Amino acid sequence: MFLLPGFSGVMIFYLLPFFEVVRRSFLKSGNGAFVGMDNYRAVFGNGAFALAVRNTFLYMAAGVPLLMGISLFLSLLLRNLLQRRKLVSALLLPMAVPAAVMVLTLQILIDRQGVINGVLTHVSGKITALPAFTAIDYLNTGWALAVVVCSFLWKNTGYMVILWLAGLAALPKEVEEAAQVDGANRWQSWHYIIRPGLSGSFFTIGMLSVLQIFKSYREVWMVAGSYPQEHIYFLQHLLQNWYLKLEFDRMAALTVIMSLVLLAVCLLLQKRLE
Repeated sequence: MFLLPGFSGVMIFYLLPFFEVVRRSFLKSGNGAFVGMDNYRAVFGNGAFALAVRNTFLYMAAGVPLLMGISLFLSLLLRNLLQRRKLVSALLLPMAVPAAVMVLTLQILIDRQGVINGVLTHVSGKITALPAFTAIDYLNTGWALAVVVCSFLWKNTGYMVILWLAGLAALPKEVEEAAQVDGANRWQSWHYIIRPGLSGSFFTIGMLSVLQIFKSYREVWMVAGSYPQEHIYFLQHLLQNWYLKLEFDRMAALTVIMSLVLLAVCLLLQKRLE
C-alpha cells in the first residue's frame, strides 16, 4: 500500500507511454498499418544512424570514465578537508547555471575570435621559437568532440563529487583506522577497504553518468544546431531531425533500441557489482 501511489505514477506517466512507443515501433506512421520489423530495418540501414551510434559511443567511452575518475579523485582529496561544506556548495554551481549561459560562455571561449584562440595567438607571437598560430574553429574540426566532453565534465563533476562523498561518508572509519595501525599504506587502504566499500556507489554513479550523457544534448544542440560537425552528431540529433520530419515510426524503433542498450548496460554493471 505504501508503494502503490509511487508505482501508480510510474505506471501512468512512464511505463504505459513506453509500451505505446513499443507498439508504434511496429506500425507505419500515418495510417497505423502493421509493418513488422520494417521500421527497425530502416533504422539500421540508415547511414546517419551508424554515424550517430559511433559518435555517441565515443562520447560515452570518453565522458563516463573521465567523469567518474576525476570526481572520485576530487572526492578523495576533499574527504578530510576542513571547510568542506562551502566547497561542496560551490561544486553544485555549474548545475545551477542555465544552459543558455553555459552555451554563451562556451562560445566566448572556443569561437574563432574567442579567448582560447586569442591567448594562443598572443603566446605564439611572444615566443619566436614557436610557429605562428592559426585560429581554429573548434566546433567545426576534429576538436568538436573534445569540446563537448570538456563541457560535459564541467557541468557534472561537482554533482558526482557529492555522490562520491556520500559513499565515502558511509564507510566505517574504524576499519581504516585499524588498518593504519597495522601498517597499511594509502594504496592498501584504497585497494582493500575503500574501493570494495564503494561498490554500490560505483554502480549508481556509473548509471547516472551514462544517463547524463544522453541528457546533455540540449547544450550541444544550442551551441552547434541540428546538423553539427560530424564528430558530434549524436543519436539525439537523429531523433530530433526525424521528429521534425514527422517520422514517428522510426523514432519509436530507435527509442526501443536505445532503451534495450541502456538496459543491457545496467544489467552488465549490476552483474559486475555482484
